[in-house]
Amino acid sequence: MDAPNPVLIMVINMTIVFAVLYILDLFIRLIHVIDPTKIKKAEPKKEAIKPVEQVQVPKDDMADKTLAAIIVTSLMAYGCKDFEIKSIRKL
Repeated sequence: MDAPNPVLIMVINMTIVFAVLYILDLFIRLIHVIDPTKIKKAEPKKEAIKPVEQVQVPKDDMADKTLAAIIVTSLMAYGCKDFEIKSIRKL
């Protein structure tokens, strides 16, 4: 007696596996629909949006000096010690 075709057995097993996965997916979706513990979303209250005043922030020279110090330190840590940095400017 010949052994059954292995390709046919594989196709049947894969069909069964995907059918079970599909049924589980439907079951999970059904649970999400009829979930009694789901918290219902409350409608957010629509309030008038007040315009925000523009605030002038004074320019901080310390931030620029800190940035320059970080750049110089990182270049020196990289091994570039034989040159002089004349200026650093933002692009």
